[in-house]
Amino acid sequence: MDSLRRDLKAAVRRRIRTARRRAADRPDAAAERAREAQDILRHGAPLVELVRAAARTGRAPRIAAYHPMPAEADPLPLVQQLAEAGAEVVLPVSPPGPDRPGDLDWVRWDGRAQVLPSAASGFGAEPEGPRLGADALAEALLVLAPAVAVDVTGSRIGHGAGYYDRALARAGADVLVVAVVHPQEVLPPGAVPTTPLDVPVHAVLTAQGLRPLRAHPALGDMIDGGA
Repeated sequence: MDSLRRDLKAAVRRRIRTARRRAADRPDAAAERAREAQDILRHGAPLVELVRAAARTGRAPRIAAYHPMPAEADPLPLVQQLAEAGAEVVLPVSPPGPDRPGDLDWVRWDGRAQVLPSAASGFGAEPEGPRLGADALAEALLVLAPAVAVDVTGSRIGHGAGYYDRALARAGADVLVVAVVHPQEVLPPGAVPTTPLDVPVHAVLTAQGLRPLRAHPALGDMIDGGA
C-alpha cells in the first residue's frame, strides 16, 4: 500500500511540475507571476494582521517562509510585509552533504538581505547567517510552506524528500501552517495520497484567496474568499 501511495504521489508531482514548466515558458509568464504575487499579498492580509497583533505583545513573532523557485507561487511580497509588521522571518537552508540527508535548518532574514542559490535541488535561494537549528519552528507563530499541491482536506504534497514534513512535525501544536500554491494546485479531497509521515496544513493561500482547510484558532473569521 505504501508503494502504491508513493507511486500516486509521484504521478501528481509529475503532472503539476509539467504544468508549471509550461506556464513558466509562456511569453507573459513574468508579468503573470508578478500579478499573482500581489494577489497573494492582498489575500494574505489576515496573516499580516495576525502578526501585528502578536507583535503588540512586545516580542517579534517568528514566521517561517521560503524563497520560491521560479515555477512556485511567490510569497515574497507578503513575507516582506510580514517582516515590516514586526515578524522575525526565518527561511530554510538545506542540510549539508552530497545527498542532503537530515533536517532543514533555519536562518533569519530581514526581507532585504541578499540570498544565494541553494546547493540542493528542490530549494529556492537561501540567506546567510547563524543557523537556528532544526527545532526553530517550535517557536513559530506561522509557517508559510511551499507545496506541489494541497487537497481540500489539508493533505500536502511536497517535492519528495520529506524535509518539510519533518520540519512541520517539530513545530508546536499551536503553529498555524499555510501552504502557498497556484490556484489550480488546490485539488479535490483525496487527490493527494498520504502516508503516516505526512503532516497536513491548516489553510492554503493562493492568488484567489486564503482558504481554511482544518480548524485552527488563528483562522477564526478572518478568511476572505475561497482559494
